Amino acid sequence: MSTEPAQPDSTAPRDPYRELFERSADAILIIEGDKFISCNDAAVEMLRYGSREEVLQTHPSELSPPSQPDGRDSFEKANEYMAIAFSRGSHRFEWDHRRADGEIFPVEVLLTAVQEPGRETLHVVWRDITERKMLEDQLRQALKMEAIGKLTGGIAHDFNNLLVAVLGHANLLGEAVQSDPEAAGHVREIVHAGERAADLVRQLLAFGRKQQLLPAVLDLNQLTLDTTQLLSRLVGESVRLATKLAPDPIPVKVDRSQLEQVLLNLAANARDAMPGGGRLTIETSRMKLSSADAAREQGLSPGEYALLSFADTGSGMDSEVANRAFDPFFTTKTCGQGSGLGLATVYGIVRQSGGSVSLSSLPGYGTTVDLLLPLTSEPIALPAERRTQGESSERGGETLLVVEDEPAVSKLVVQALTGRGYRVLECRDGREALRLFTRHRNEVALILTDVIMPNLGGPELVIELAAQGYTPRVLFLSGYTDQGISVLHELEGEVDLLPKPFDVPELLRRVRAALDRERPAR
Repeated sequence: MSTEPAQPDSTAPRDPYRELFERSADAILIIEGDKFISCNDAAVEMLRYGSREEVLQTHPSELSPPSQPDGRDSFEKANEYMAIAFSRGSHRFEWDHRRADGEIFPVEVLLTAVQEPGRETLHVVWRDITERKMLEDQLRQALKMEAIGKLTGGIAHDFNNLLVAVLGHANLLGEAVQSDPEAAGHVREIVHAGERAADLVRQLLAFGRKQQLLPAVLDLNQLTLDTTQLLSRLVGESVRLATKLAPDPIPVKVDRSQLEQVLLNLAANARDAMPGGGRLTIETSRMKLSSADAAREQGLSPGEYALLSFADTGSGMDSEVANRAFDPFFTTKTCGQGSGLGLATVYGIVRQSGGSVSLSSLPGYGTTVDLLLPLTSEPIALPAERRTQGESSERGGETLLVVEDEPAVSKLVVQALTGRGYRVLECRDGREALRLFTRHRNEVALILTDVIMPNLGGPELVIELAAQGYTPRVLFLSGYTDQGISVLHELEGEVDLLPKPFDVPELLRRVRAALDRERPAR
């Protein structure tokens, strides 16, 4: 067999196999013994050599890194796989190869053995699977994050109910022991610990994408400017904070408070990566994603997006740490220095807002976190006027219907409300609430109902009452579950929602506010 394909001869008969060899998008090489004797142009291009001659003069072992991803020696493993091909006739597997410039890249290899008397030949086909592996990694990461999100969201929802009881009863106990400074101090510590636990739960819910978002159309540039002063104080004087904002407004539909939390978390992470000082650059711009680009960005749809980029000059991360950066509770900080939920919270908020998050980092060269958020064509909302809350009594004599299936929460709510003079009717689910409301419809001034309950949930209870011609005041109590959120969105008009966990003062304020607002029209 010749070492180089002959120049095409217009008078020679057509050779379809030679055409297949030459035109294949996959790299094809032929090995005899321990050297290449032929290759096509695709092999030259894939390996980034200057010519076929350079490829053919290279020993096959030089085209592999010393070891493969499983840790085995490349030379030893290659001999084993070639032996399998000669034994079975062919062998297909994945392999890491090395280009002329040193870059390691993954290929799918098909070895086909051709045995003739006195000679053994291997036909080798390489298919570059760099993009496929990248998409597989993204899918694997997305599935992992989805699974962890469901787990953490479920745990957080259960903890919310427990924290309602802990914080609420601590509030009531605090009122009872005001005259005992030592006991009151213990109560304050309980409340403080409960509030820290509640904050942790909120972060878990953010990661699990189970929050109740209140989106509004904002200018990303203005939001970034509005938080710059706060971010400057957060990162400290040793870190230079710079902003590079797009020249035109960038309208995005997001929950303002949640996106502010994203900015704070990213700035805090950057600060911690630069203990000796450095530079943090926040940049905004517009980006248009093609179908191919969108597929690589965690399954986004093609279209116009806002890009928010945080780039620091800190210590950076190696690939192993970077791959786990968004995992909840993963942290490289010393014990007690961080919960490991900062980037996990960023991931959850941005994904729940319809965007994506990506991170690039090199040890010693800093880290860049890029957020993509969908642009919207809706007009940017005007800044809301601050409302001054007038002094209102948190006591009352009205009749309230409490619908809650969690005994600890129900007991706390009933005790807190009756202690402030309210008359309370109590039931465990929506079916029982329907019967109670029918008997006391002229008395019930407000329904306090959980969102998810057996038999009939809170939103379904409201829908059923509306079908019967009743439109009572309703205050929903929710631990932010996906199911509850989706059902709440189906209700007409503005939804009044008190998130769990809440304390007694907040419960009383929200109940009084709900009672004082105008009753819905029938």
